[in-house]
Amino acid sequence: MVERKVKSGGGKTILPIFYDVEPRDVRLETSLYRDALVKHAIKFGSEDEKVKAWENALKEVGSLPGWERGSFSSDSRLIEEIVKQVMVKLKELRKNYEAKPVGIDKQVEDMMDLLDLEVNDVRIVEIWGKHGVGKTTLAKVIFEKVYSQFERCSFLADIGPTAKQLGGVRLLQSKLMSDILNREYEVDQIAKGVDFFKGILLNMKVLIVLDDVEVQLHLHEIVGEKLDRFGYGSRIIVTSRESVLPEFISRGLTHDYGMNVMNRDQVLELFRKHALRRNLPIPDFAEIAAGIINSVNWRIPLLIEVISSLMSRKVAGEWTALKELLLQSGEDIEKILMFCYEELSKEQREIFLDIACLPADVDARIASFMWHNPNFPPSAGVDALHVMSLVKVGKDNELGMHRLLKEFGQHVIQKEDDLDPGTRGRLCNLELAWKTEKMEGTDHLNFDARDFDSMPNIRFLILDRAKVIGDFANVFPNLKWLQWRGCTRDFEATNFHVEKLVILDLSWSKVNEDWGGWRKIKMPQLKVLNLTGCSDLLVSPDLSSFPDLEILILEQCPRLMMLDPSICHLKRLTTLNLRFCDELNMLPFELGHMKALKEILIDGTSVQEIPVSMGYMEKLEIFSASNCLQLSHLPDSVCGLTALSVLSLENAKITRLPASVEKLVKLKILSLKDCGWIGKLPDSIRSLRNSLKELDITGTGISELPNSITCLGLLKVLKMDSCFIRELPREIGNLVNLEELHASHCRSLNGAIPTTIKSLDRLRILRLGHSSISGIPSEIGSLSCLQTLDFLRCNEIRALPELPSSLTCLRVSSERMEALPDLKNLVKLEEICLGDKDPKELIRPSTQMEPKSRSRDLLVVPIVLPKLKMLELSHSRISGLQLGHGSLSCTHLKKLVLSGVNLENVLGLPSSLSILSIQHCLSLRQLPAVHHLSKLSELNLIQSAVEEIKGLQGLIALEILNITHGEICHLNGLSQLTKLRSLILSDCDSLGGLPDISNLKMLNVLVVQRCRMIHAIEGLMEVTSLEKLSVSECEAESTQQVQDALELVMERSIKS
Repeated sequence: MVERKVKSGGGKTILPIFYDVEPRDVRLETSLYRDALVKHAIKFGSEDEKVKAWENALKEVGSLPGWERGSFSSDSRLIEEIVKQVMVKLKELRKNYEAKPVGIDKQVEDMMDLLDLEVNDVRIVEIWGKHGVGKTTLAKVIFEKVYSQFERCSFLADIGPTAKQLGGVRLLQSKLMSDILNREYEVDQIAKGVDFFKGILLNMKVLIVLDDVEVQLHLHEIVGEKLDRFGYGSRIIVTSRESVLPEFISRGLTHDYGMNVMNRDQVLELFRKHALRRNLPIPDFAEIAAGIINSVNWRIPLLIEVISSLMSRKVAGEWTALKELLLQSGEDIEKILMFCYEELSKEQREIFLDIACLPADVDARIASFMWHNPNFPPSAGVDALHVMSLVKVGKDNELGMHRLLKEFGQHVIQKEDDLDPGTRGRLCNLELAWKTEKMEGTDHLNFDARDFDSMPNIRFLILDRAKVIGDFANVFPNLKWLQWRGCTRDFEATNFHVEKLVILDLSWSKVNEDWGGWRKIKMPQLKVLNLTGCSDLLVSPDLSSFPDLEILILEQCPRLMMLDPSICHLKRLTTLNLRFCDELNMLPFELGHMKALKEILIDGTSVQEIPVSMGYMEKLEIFSASNCLQLSHLPDSVCGLTALSVLSLENAKITRLPASVEKLVKLKILSLKDCGWIGKLPDSIRSLRNSLKELDITGTGISELPNSITCLGLLKVLKMDSCFIRELPREIGNLVNLEELHASHCRSLNGAIPTTIKSLDRLRILRLGHSSISGIPSEIGSLSCLQTLDFLRCNEIRALPELPSSLTCLRVSSERMEALPDLKNLVKLEEICLGDKDPKELIRPSTQMEPKSRSRDLLVVPIVLPKLKMLELSHSRISGLQLGHGSLSCTHLKKLVLSGVNLENVLGLPSSLSILSIQHCLSLRQLPAVHHLSKLSELNLIQSAVEEIKGLQGLIALEILNITHGEICHLNGLSQLTKLRSLILSDCDSLGGLPDISNLKMLNVLVVQRCRMIHAIEGLMEVTSLEKLSVSECEAESTQQVQDALELVMERSIKS
């Protein structure tokens, strides 16, 4: 078994069950198995390879996390837990299997080129194409790939359908601002929302995805018309069926990406991936697959995915018959989807149609209550639809459905309702709005009970921003889900009895603890109550009428100060969400007696202490208390939380982690990030060796790791940036599963990296930048999985050993670097930062342009790395740089930053460059011609001796030109840079003047200061796009033209 796991390369997993034995027995720490092994050694010989293999296998299995029979009250409870965990792992496997869509690598590469994150401008990129070609999928992959590079992020799904709803645009604006501000924010008027964005976002680097935009107006209402409200470096991604950005395109503010259809090989790969999921042999598979692909609209990946997923559920004998039925549908999308829909069971069809009406990205765990049926297990519902590619379940349990499938589902619903209106089971207020009137002075809708008389089968109802009146006796006998966001403070309906209601969503409403609905609405089976953003709540409502409540969401209730005592009688409550209730400063002691709780979220509250009684919560799995700035103590009673898997205490004021943490034997994630008062970890942390996978002690006061840290054999991620750690553990090699080690900005960290690091053969990321690490062992070259190596500002490093060829990112700078690393075999490198100084330290305001004394042994460095995208060199020993050699060149290089007092020659600038920065290169007086750099968008010459930019007129994509403390003599060709947005000229005493700039119609920023030979700026009055103009300490400052232009810029600023 162990051998098969090893041979699988991580593809197989062992889940041990310790039945009537303990793990220590299996690890040979007792005589139970040890004596038996001794007998085998006598029989076969102590050196026998078979006996040694048995011994190693037992020790390995005994160290794995599993289940001990003694921890469960009965065999049935043990079996129930095993099945539960195995199902979770199978779902994870399926997600990993589906994680990488066919053909997406090239699409991601193309999008990354368009986004060009290295450029510090504001950019919008539109992904457009037919329904079903993968626009949203691509946007999500890009979002996940780059979001960490931005200060704030927001993904707004289903813009088109949402904006059509009453108050939909305000809802989207509120969601955007809540994401950006990381707290509750409700926009009450569209125009106010637009104005507010500008003040908030102007100084922030943000990433925003606007998915499924249908009309340009909605885009303007969310991101504006000029992109002038976002901070430098911001990126906006838009997906749409047809381009909605002609204005932006015409002004050069955007790039568009048309989704190409898959080629036939990719379609066949996609079909095979889903159709052969069970690895069963299918006779004549290639012929059947080709026939289906030829007959249907194979240009739409979604259809191929749905059809092939359907085929995977059929035995081999049914394939040919299914093929013939599909052939009859031809390229009619609706017929094909109807064919797949009719293959579902009755229960699955109902769930499919329900999901087609649900809001975007609703939590699948919440939605599941709507379909609870003891005779119909969940695996036959949402899970089955997921396997059939009809729904998606995200990593955070968000339930989604493709727009094409949603529209099909809603069309089916409409047809069924038209045939028999009395059977209607789903309704949103948009469908009723045409026959109702808005309340005077608001956009709320009025509904009367009689509006619903003909709909007794309604199960799902949206009444957002609606007021209801009348007698509702027997009106909603089957209602299960009521979404009533933004409901009014007064409640005038009578007999509002919803006996089967399980989900009530009152988010962003004006309800308070005295709202009449708490008493008048009868909902004895309620399972989920969502009160997110209810700003009038001071106390949670009396919940004693809802004994079956399982999920209570009070997130972002900014005035909530306490929880009503009735909450402690909710014996079935599993989730309590109090995130960002910043006025809440205490939790009731009785909370500890709510033994069904699995998840408590109090992030961003003012809670000062955790009740001791919390230790009784034997089922609690997640406790998150990040940014609880008043939280100063974690009680020893946490030892009772034996089911806890996630403990997050980021930025709390706690001073210690109790030794009783050793009892948290299922803890997988422990985050103490920015808990600055914690000075050490307890040695008892060794007890987490069979569970802990992520440990974050970044920003703590910890100066020494306990020796027991190396017992954490399952640890995958260890983060300890900005700590006081003095050395890495000598036996760090025992952390055999470690994938990431972060210890940047640990100023006290010194000495050599232990040679035992060679055992970390799964290590992908090693970051030790800004530390005093001095020795890099040669063993680091054996780390075949290492991708990122960061030793930036490690000034004690003298040399690097041979590095592993797996590296994609290398960042090294040291003042004592004696030799440059050998890069020729690192052919996978995409990013290099290399030097004996930090590039930022080299940039100092100075007017002295004399190079330092020349060093001996100057080098000409050739760079021939085909995948290189970013190169930063700041080494004083480099006199020449050659990018490429012969027919080989750095064809993917996008960003080049050069800093070095002795650099005097650069050859082979590749045409792929987007950014070129020459900084503090006092010996470099001439650049090669740049006319071929048609993609260059940013050029910086800072403290540079370059006298001329040959071929400047060829930089047709240039948007930013910054020349500061330079020796430049002229800017011939400047007037042809029609896409230029920012021109900064500072301390350029040799610059004899400027060409006419009247042709620079897109110029937003013009700064000319301390350039004494510039007497005038010709064409300035014709540049009507200017938003910032600064001309100072040069003769042009006093000209009438400059004064008039300044007045015009000020007038435009006031108007905007």
